[in-house]
Amino acid sequence: MTALITRLARDAAAPIGQMGERLLKMATLLFVAMCCLFFASVFLTIALYTFIQTFEGTAIAALGVGALYVGVGLICIILALRSSAPPGSAASVAAAPVETDEKRPEPSPEFATNIDGTIAPILDILRDGGFERERLAVEAGATIAKQLNPFSVVAFATVAGFMLGRVLGRRDPPGDAAA
Repeated sequence: MTALITRLARDAAAPIGQMGERLLKMATLLFVAMCCLFFASVFLTIALYTFIQTFEGTAIAALGVGALYVGVGLICIILALRSSAPPGSAASVAAAPVETDEKRPEPSPEFATNIDGTIAPILDILRDGGFERERLAVEAGATIAKQLNPFSVVAFATVAGFMLGRVLGRRDPPGDAAA
């Protein structure tokens, strides 16, 4: 049972790791782009403006320098927003976590008692409402949670929340099907 949960958690955490890696790359590229735009505007504007002004005049010099900076900035932003490695590629497979056989500490009995006390009112409501399948699902989830330590339960709930959010985010609104 623990191997199944470990595998599910590892498989569910892989998209989160890939998303974090893409966000880090994008933030780095945006930071470099902003630094380049800032330093370029400070050091080159005066020199370029003065150089062009001697040949073409003040207005053309200002337009030329502005257009150059807008072009460089747009190129950097486009590069930052482009996704680098699609899921399933060699780069994303190489970044997969390595499985270890290290022994996890057993959860405390107080933790299991706390779980039982927390879900008891929920089970009573489900039993009174006639939701037998839902009651069994909650009991199964509590049994799994008792086998994990508190940190693993929080991590598992977070991963499950991300997965549920992605599934709910992909659904089309009911009004779109009729249109």
